[in-house]
Amino acid sequence: MRITTGIFLLIATAILFVGTWLAFAQEVTEHPLIRPYPGAVFDSGRSEYRSFGEYDFRVGVPPRNYEALTVQGEFRRLHYFLYAQDGRPNRDVSQLEYFENFKAAALQNGGAVKWEDRHHGLIFTVPREDGGTTWCHVQTAVSAGRTTLTIIDEKPLETTLAFGPDQMKAALDADGKVALYGILFDYDKATLQQDSSKQLQDVLTLLHSFPDLRLEIQGHTDSDGSASYNLQLSERRAQSVLNYLILFGIESERLKSKGYGETLPVAPNDTAENKAKNRRVELVRLD
Repeated sequence: MRITTGIFLLIATAILFVGTWLAFAQEVTEHPLIRPYPGAVFDSGRSEYRSFGEYDFRVGVPPRNYEALTVQGEFRRLHYFLYAQDGRPNRDVSQLEYFENFKAAALQNGGAVKWEDRHHGLIFTVPREDGGTTWCHVQTAVSAGRTTLTIIDEKPLETTLAFGPDQMKAALDADGKVALYGILFDYDKATLQQDSSKQLQDVLTLLHSFPDLRLEIQGHTDSDGSASYNLQLSERRAQSVLNYLILFGIESERLKSKGYGETLPVAPNDTAENKAKNRRVELVRLD
């Protein structure tokens, strides 16, 4: 009897261990915004992902004038390897080349360099479309052709409270327009994110509740990138919202879409928080 009980406990413990491991094991994928050095191969087996974690990033002036800033959010530690044609590690790319590549990409996307030295690596930030900030620590092992990226997607900034149908109607009656920050798009695209569904359903409820209401759907961006590109992006995003509403039964005659790019900011484009305020969808009442 004791043997049977022992075996039962052993099996139960094994099942519990496997179940716990499966519950916490999460697939490691590359970051959608931070891209590796061109030609580098992603090693998912050695990489890590946690839906929530923290990491200490250095901020300041090398080599000693810095503070360690603890950042919390979605965590990734991604390993990449660069190979030569013969399959051996490519040792021809210097640390400086790696760093300059990442710095150029970060600055092009409105980011900022927070730290850089050859011993501790490169640390930079990039603003995201949802108003949050992505932090990245680049470390290199040139002799092995390896790059390690430690990335934290910091929690998005709170730009405003989400508007429900009643609040939207009150704002439209009072001001003729309402700015929505709960409609989110993939980075640099017009693809609606799944997290936008609640805000979009509220717009649908508003339009179904007031069948005489006609709206112009406006797309707005921050000033990162060229003015012409931002105008096109805002137009495509406004059109995506219009298409969504028509798909769920709103007559096309009641809706217009137009992109304004960066031409109508509601805040200076000088901080990540202000840029997040400028990236918005507005509903404007049509008479």
